[in-house]
Amino acid sequence: MLDLFVATKHIMTRKRQTALAVGAVGLAVAIIIVFRSVMNGSFDTYFRLFFELAPHVLVLPKEGEEYIYLYKTLIDFVWTIPGVAAVSPALSTTATLSFEDKVENVEMTGVFPAELNKVTSIGDKYMIEGDFYAISSGRRVILGEKVTEKLDVKIGENAVASFPDATTTNLVVAGVFRTGVEEWDQSAFVSLETARGFLGEGDVITYINIQLDDPYQADFLADEISARGYDAESWRSMFPEFEETLAFETFSNNLILALVLLIASFGIANVMNMLVLEKTREIGMLLAMGTSQSQIRRIFLFESGILGLGGGVAGTVFGYLVSAYFNSLQYTVNAPTAPQPIVIQFLVNPFDLVAFPLLALILSTIAGVYPAHKASKLDPVVALRG
Repeated sequence: MLDLFVATKHIMTRKRQTALAVGAVGLAVAIIIVFRSVMNGSFDTYFRLFFELAPHVLVLPKEGEEYIYLYKTLIDFVWTIPGVAAVSPALSTTATLSFEDKVENVEMTGVFPAELNKVTSIGDKYMIEGDFYAISSGRRVILGEKVTEKLDVKIGENAVASFPDATTTNLVVAGVFRTGVEEWDQSAFVSLETARGFLGEGDVITYINIQLDDPYQADFLADEISARGYDAESWRSMFPEFEETLAFETFSNNLILALVLLIASFGIANVMNMLVLEKTREIGMLLAMGTSQSQIRRIFLFESGILGLGGGVAGTVFGYLVSAYFNSLQYTVNAPTAPQPIVIQFLVNPFDLVAFPLLALILSTIAGVYPAHKASKLDPVVALRG
């Protein structure tokens, strides 16, 4: 293994140039690992916040029907499907809420609060006043913050719900929530029993929210329910732009990071070119001693590969340690519309710890192709003259 021995000797004897080449690649890889960990943490946060309010599957009435009538049978069927984590039936209607001289139209939804909270986390994370579960007893209502601002109503005061063909109902304000989503913050929640009394309907609902252990099984579950005649949609069909936006951001960010690594790797090409100039006489001696051109090429390819791999491994270790440190700080930011601080996460994907050192090796080896070819084509006589 003459070629590997000579390559290692060059690396060991040219410590300054080696440190610069390894440092350039290492810094690029470390930046990529840290930046990727921020991306992973951000996407994880986006998904978590998104699914705290959006169901994985939404089931609507059969075509031509206003309500889901045999919903208990349907819910029993849903629970037989593996991976279902929560099911929340709801009866939604438009209502006019009035307090003193102020009036506001809202989407008023009757729910079982404990079941809805399993799907949306609204009772645990988005209440800013009062108790979400208070709607379980009596004619009580939980209002979005926007509604309370427009009505200028406070907890404990009575708001009147009315609408054509509905039963006028006095509701005690039992709590206020804020999600940061305008549509939600202009809505109201009551118990399922209160909503039925308001509409004068029997044991019916307008939709079912379903939460799964794995969100990516939503399409399968939606198809299973649709086969029974109901209109079932997964989150991917309801919000296609959400996943498309994340995919585009991931592609664009990864492209930028790959270019950073590519630029750093081609810094090795410059180092290798300088090495060919410095080692011209040595290359001539090797050629004169019978070393083949392919061996000369391998010497320089081995060297560029070792530099790239060394930089990749060092950068990966450093990037991982930096990411783990920042993640341990649990740094938070306060969004103006969110009721609680958002934790900035640095999540390192184990795949990245393997992929980026290998990518650094490949790119650095490619960067060394021209200098290696140039060295192998030297004329031994000319090279020996220096």
